[in-house]
Amino acid sequence: MPAKRGKAGSSPPGAAGGDGASAKAGRGEGMKVPLLDPSVKTEKSRGEIKSPRREESDSSIKKMARRLSSGFESLFQAEKAQMIGSMVWGRDLLVELMEAKSVAKVEELGGLSAVAKGLGSNLKRGLTGSDEPMRKERYGMNKIKRRAPPSYWDFFAEAMQDSTVVILLAAAAISITLGVIVCAGDLGQTCPRKPIWQGPIDLGPVSESDVKCLDWLDGAAIIAACLLIGVITASNESSKEKQFRVLQDKQQDSAVTVRRNGIEVRIQSVDVMVGDVVLLDLGSKVPADGLLVHGNDLKVDESSLTGEADSVSKTIEHDPFVLSGCTVVEGDCSMLVTAVGEDSVWGKIMVELDDERDETPLQGKLTTLAEDIGRGGTMVAAVCFLAQIAVWFVNNGRKTCFLADTVGGKLVPTPVEDCRLGYPGLDDEKKCLEQGRVWLSHYENFSLVRLQDIVGFFIDSVTIIVVAVPEGLPLAVTIALAYSVKKMQADQNLVRVMAACETMGGVTSICSDKTGTLTENLMTVVDGFLGGQAFDGVMPKADQLAESVKRALVDGIALNFKACIGADAGTGRPEIIGNRTEGALVLLLRGIGADWRACRDAATVHKVYAFNSVRKTMATAIARDGGGVRVLIKGASEVVLGQCSHYMNARGEVERFPEELRKRVLQYITKMASRALRTITMASIDLPSPEKLSPDAPPSEGLTLIGVFGIQDPVRKEVPAAVRRCQKAGITVRMVTGDNVITAKSIAREAGIFTSGKAMEGGEFRALDPQAQRRVLPGVQVLARASPLDKLVLVQRLKEMGEVVAVTGDGTNDAPALKEADVGLSMGIAGTAVAQEASDMVILDDNFSSIVKSVMWGRSVYDNIRKFLQFQLTVNVVALTVCTLGAILGFGTPLKPVQLLWVNLIMDTLGALALATEAPTADLLDREPYGRHEALVNGHMWRNILFQSVYQLAVQVFLLIQGSEFLTDCTWNHKTGNACVPLKPNGQGKNLEGNYRDTVIYNAFVWCQIFNEINARKLYNEKNVFKGLLTNSIFITIILVSCVVQFFSVQYWCEVFKTTPLDVDDWCFCLCIGAFSLFLGLFQRFLPPANWLVDWIDRAQGRDDGAVAPQPSAGRGVHDL
Repeated sequence: MPAKRGKAGSSPPGAAGGDGASAKAGRGEGMKVPLLDPSVKTEKSRGEIKSPRREESDSSIKKMARRLSSGFESLFQAEKAQMIGSMVWGRDLLVELMEAKSVAKVEELGGLSAVAKGLGSNLKRGLTGSDEPMRKERYGMNKIKRRAPPSYWDFFAEAMQDSTVVILLAAAAISITLGVIVCAGDLGQTCPRKPIWQGPIDLGPVSESDVKCLDWLDGAAIIAACLLIGVITASNESSKEKQFRVLQDKQQDSAVTVRRNGIEVRIQSVDVMVGDVVLLDLGSKVPADGLLVHGNDLKVDESSLTGEADSVSKTIEHDPFVLSGCTVVEGDCSMLVTAVGEDSVWGKIMVELDDERDETPLQGKLTTLAEDIGRGGTMVAAVCFLAQIAVWFVNNGRKTCFLADTVGGKLVPTPVEDCRLGYPGLDDEKKCLEQGRVWLSHYENFSLVRLQDIVGFFIDSVTIIVVAVPEGLPLAVTIALAYSVKKMQADQNLVRVMAACETMGGVTSICSDKTGTLTENLMTVVDGFLGGQAFDGVMPKADQLAESVKRALVDGIALNFKACIGADAGTGRPEIIGNRTEGALVLLLRGIGADWRACRDAATVHKVYAFNSVRKTMATAIARDGGGVRVLIKGASEVVLGQCSHYMNARGEVERFPEELRKRVLQYITKMASRALRTITMASIDLPSPEKLSPDAPPSEGLTLIGVFGIQDPVRKEVPAAVRRCQKAGITVRMVTGDNVITAKSIAREAGIFTSGKAMEGGEFRALDPQAQRRVLPGVQVLARASPLDKLVLVQRLKEMGEVVAVTGDGTNDAPALKEADVGLSMGIAGTAVAQEASDMVILDDNFSSIVKSVMWGRSVYDNIRKFLQFQLTVNVVALTVCTLGAILGFGTPLKPVQLLWVNLIMDTLGALALATEAPTADLLDREPYGRHEALVNGHMWRNILFQSVYQLAVQVFLLIQGSEFLTDCTWNHKTGNACVPLKPNGQGKNLEGNYRDTVIYNAFVWCQIFNEINARKLYNEKNVFKGLLTNSIFITIILVSCVVQFFSVQYWCEVFKTTPLDVDDWCFCLCIGAFSLFLGLFQRFLPPANWLVDWIDRAQGRDDGAVAPQPSAGRGVHDL
């Protein structure tokens, strides 16, 4: 059946809605309580209905109640809808209606018009009132309430449930218990140890009153350190989760066209309300559940709901139920919204889904790397534990001097050693016995205090594992992604797939659309051919056109174009809604004073042939005033022009289209194309009846030419500079467009894309075999008249050549290419929902310069992870090696558990936060992309890691072995004042409660890491590591906090950190050792990268050397760093 444009199509009579009853109900007149409102409890008994609010006495209500009890429920509902009018239908009723998907149910409610009237809506004009708050309160918002995110304490609990942390906490608890028992019961004292092979050395007199019993403090400090790490980790995770939640909300929202007060308005999907009339086009995603009002060959993809791959046809007569979450794959329609948010079918599904995020490829790589490093750390911890146990057994077998009590005239040993006479290695039995002591081994006089040593060894080893396991690596990726995603959104890049952030950094080829991406998408008709005359750049006025020419122009644009002039939802200003090319011609109608909306409303449409990228045309068949059908056709100029046999002259008369005139029109089209104008041609043909219409395609011969129009869309001012930046960064930019090759070359040349390369048409490219396509592609810079299939093949061939490809797309047919590309970039303004669903990122402003920013952010993310990895591996290598050497050489672990946990905090959590939030800089685009096959740790990074590690290890080993002889303690002491004293062989200075040598080792080690963290900000051969430092407030804050905590951990928190205060000279010594890392960092950048180590690792891992290597693209090779 033919349908009136703008009306309800084949909907039942009375669809206009919005009558006096509706308005009356909107003013609050009529019934006070809608009987179908589920919030009103009713009871049906003995033919009466009782209301909880008041007894209804109105005779008409009693009459309807009697009908209800007699079974005439549908009639009652229809009468009630007509009587009440505004928002009468209850929420539950509408949900049940959509779940049932029964046309009979719709008819029971009085048909589509009654449903609209009962919602206070109008099928033609949409919602007309200002009842938005009340409507949203009654029917809900079009928003899905997801499950509550994990709280801060959930993240804290998760951090504390790490297996190594649990073991460490358990060991710390045992240590506290033993320490309290030993201190409370005075069960013994163990003297300081020294290497078992060194000879006897006198420690000098030791006053037992100088030594406090703080054996419980080790465990308490470890628990406090673990809790602190948990607090900071939970804070990071909580902040990151909030950022991802905001991103998810943005991803789920999209722009939707609705009709309100008879005007098309563009709003966000979250603002769609029950009663709205929503306009859906090819590629649109259905934002809510609703009933079909008008449709043209409508088919939707319901696979997301049903799992069925076949599209479903929708008609008012048989299946008018359009469900949320589905996608329009053919045709277009308008629908009346009946359920939103969690009441919709899609909403109910989404409520049940978890918000789990997949791990990105880089996170996966780093998780694997972290596990490998963790296994290495576990081996080191085992070696340290076994070495310390071996020393412990040897020391227990060596006799030493114990204090004794006299019991019954006999000397009975106590568990307390005489640290002056019993120091292991002194071996002075005679002197011990002369002073009334007992000379025994610990096996002969075993006490509980000896078990504390084993617990201490175990804690040392578990702490080494905690430090070795770089849990900060995946955390660094998460922080970097959360930080960059938020910043990228501000740069008009909405990330849908997290992996796209990383991949954009390695992109080597960008295949970009033209319209709106390279150009401003501000279309204006500036030239053309109409009524047998050329404009020559001067557009005709209404009085210059014959009436029949004007009528043909108005019909051709108003009835065969979907674009319209609507209103901006925020400002109310007029704006083009729909395709901007079509919008330019609609504006042309407004310029000549034509009422395009009235034309659409008055026309009767028989059939719409949607645009097809193969035939490159769109057509609409309308009823003629005098009978028969007129088919209006528009499309690519060379296609439509070739189908014309007649043309309309200046008087509006139809004449034969002579070849000479055809040639002149073609020349004029070429002239417009050379001026970078997009051309579109309109034609028509009359048929005697609708039966002559083909069901599949419009007529393709015997057409009458109406006109050719040249549409200007200027190149964005910032695009040429952005293209140059890409080219400088080693990225080849190609333009893929549906325009003819002359227009495409002109625009590409203006944008800086088409230089010395080649321009091809899609058909020419398509005709080549795959090998030939790969052969010509390095020189191709423009692909014109390209179909979506051509774009897909282009992406496939580039990937086969080893390129990392990003491709833009805005149409539904672009979805395969967007999926195939390494990074699919859809358009936020012009892009369809299908294209956006298929993409990895949405360019919110459709601007090519935003794509360049995404490349910069992608490189920044990858570089930031590498910076942290470089810093982390250096700390790991040094810390594990020093602890291993200390244990094997009999010194014990010079870095104590609490110290190692502080280093772990600097290295993992704070280091990840500092280095993963480095902002991108312009010089990121001054180097080639890192490509598809480059190792995560490249030659430059290995050079930096090895150089810094060797330096730090040399310093640490020297201090460990020679520190007791090299260092002196010049701190103030109440006994010696400021006098400098040499250290004892075990490393002690004036303060016997801490080890001076080990404190210097710890302090120098931490300052090396703090200064090397500044070094780690640069990966390659950059000489100035301070560049941009002052712009990163997070980095500066973390460095300052680390410095302050380190100072207090040495000078004031000695009992917790197992340190002793250092004098000014040794503080300067430690700071100089750390600062020297900066000088070495400058020197190492003059050395060649350690590519030999990368090659060795590749061979050791059995990596395939035969992988496809990236091929040069447009003269620029993919640089393997």
